[in-house]
Amino acid sequence: MRDRRPLLVLGAVTAAIACAPTPAPDRSSTAGDEATPAPAVDDRRCKPAPGTSGAPKTIDEAIALANGLPFPVTAECFVEALDRPLQIEATKSERSLQKAVGARSPRVFIWGADTLVMSIVLDGDGRDLIEFGQFITPKRSIKAELKFPLAAPVTAKTAYDRVRNPEHPNITVCFVCHDREKDVPELPGARSSLALRPRPSTIVAVDSLRAEYESCDRAAEPARCAYLEALMSHGPVEHRAFDEELRVF
Repeated sequence: MRDRRPLLVLGAVTAAIACAPTPAPDRSSTAGDEATPAPAVDDRRCKPAPGTSGAPKTIDEAIALANGLPFPVTAECFVEALDRPLQIEATKSERSLQKAVGARSPRVFIWGADTLVMSIVLDGDGRDLIEFGQFITPKRSIKAELKFPLAAPVTAKTAYDRVRNPEHPNITVCFVCHDREKDVPELPGARSSLALRPRPSTIVAVDSLRAEYESCDRAAEPARCAYLEALMSHGPVEHRAFDEELRVF
């Protein structure tokens, strides 16, 4: 009779393979398909340095943000570095030391946080200035200002000093519009006064600003277009109104 041992051995091996645990599938080739999409790349040239915030709550935090940006720091660079979504309210009013240049180049208030509002002008004499209003009560704010470009780090005192009245150093130039000005003892050099809001009839819609950005002629108005780009092109921009209980200017 023919020896069946080789066949028995082969059968045993085959059965062992069939009954062995199925190896886990190699997920390395499909991990990319199932993984959470990578976050969008932040391609801004100007962004908050480590330890600084793109949503400053105070004038000190805004100064720190500016000082952490690449020198010379322009006003456009500062605006570009602010976190998105950006909350703004724009006005075409010329009743201010920081005047709008019509509806196409309004004065824009930017909220860093509930306690800090910053204002810029897209064109004209005030385009290199950023004004700050830090709320210390719902109706009072500390005023300060920086003139750009910044060639070196600055301090909060620099910003407070810029709004001092050169003829009457005990008051600020803001006193003309903002009543009841007084010192802020806990912040040497700072003065607070009543906060104001734009007159509703002067408000410029966010969609109007977006249209100005999209139609801006970079060959004819390079500086204005660069400012609009810094404001409008790095993420969502939303309207945020001032408290209606504030007086209008």
